Amino acid sequence: MIGVTFLICTYNGAQRLPDTLRHLAAQQTLPHVPWEVLLVSNASTDDTLAVVPRLWAELGQVAPMRLLDEPKPGKENALTRGFDEATYEYICVVDDDNLLYTDYLTQVADLMAAHPTIGILGGYAEGAFEIEPPAWFTQFQAVYAVGPQATQPGPLTMPGAYLYGAGSVVRRSAWQHLRRNDFAFTTSTKRGKIIVSGEDVELGDAMRLAGYDLWYSPQLRLQHFMYKERLTWEYLLRIGQGTALSSLTSTVYYLLQREPTLELAGFRRRYRRWLFWATRELLRSPRRLLTYRRYLQDPTHPEAFDTMRLHLRLQAGWQRRHEAEAIFTHAKNLQRQLQAHPAPLLSRHAQQ
Repeated sequence: MIGVTFLICTYNGAQRLPDTLRHLAAQQTLPHVPWEVLLVSNASTDDTLAVVPRLWAELGQVAPMRLLDEPKPGKENALTRGFDEATYEYICVVDDDNLLYTDYLTQVADLMAAHPTIGILGGYAEGAFEIEPPAWFTQFQAVYAVGPQATQPGPLTMPGAYLYGAGSVVRRSAWQHLRRNDFAFTTSTKRGKIIVSGEDVELGDAMRLAGYDLWYSPQLRLQHFMYKERLTWEYLLRIGQGTALSSLTSTVYYLLQREPTLELAGFRRRYRRWLFWATRELLRSPRRLLTYRRYLQDPTHPEAFDTMRLHLRLQAGWQRRHEAEAIFTHAKNLQRQLQAHPAPLLSRHAQQ
């Protein structure tokens, strides 16, 4: 059914959600585009499920709201539950620190209808800050899902290109097509000393495997609110460590995108070749490694951050080779399934 589901996945978000909901309640609407808010509380221990209906009522209940309790921790589990239970074709992922512009709904409806090959649509997130951001923030804003996602609007065509999850729009029929062909997340979101994510990148990779486009539009705008505790060098390092450790899946899909006919034996060769090449490139710059070892905790040496990510990515790549092969087998089986059962929407579009 054509319409927009605003999907909020939150963990203990009672204190963060009031502003998020106010911006949703202020959406400009279209008479022919129904919409809803679907909130998934992901293993929360606060009073989110009690607070949210009251907040929405105070805002006038401008659209139907449904609440779900997903007890299994991990954003990938909350997203799966929400995608499965969304009512409408366009599912907009709204994090509990996302503040959408008032024309978000109308932009989503227009762009998704105009481009039926879009599997995931991404927009432009501006930074909004509780305190003045540090000097290094602009250099690393992409790590925080802030800033432009491409140099120009339209489909992302390069292997390895991705869209961040904040504010993204997933086509429900494309998600259902993936599910029918046995897609399941292999990445798992964790919050702790290291912040591990990557479910948004993996979903985009699977969409591209199915023949759908990842599409960027700077017309789609939101603010991504940065709380003061996120604007520290220590927090940035936690994110960087997590993205490095979760890159195994994206590396597998990258190799498969570059060479779609790759089989397991060939993957093993390509993967080892990549590990040797990347390791050699890193070792060619002793000064870079020395800066990383000495100054990683010093924000006046931001170059150490990128070296840390490459080092951890390679370390995980070497140590988890068998896991990489298991992920490849999963992705390859998904590719075969999708080739045997093309998406009906894409088939109709190709015939036009």
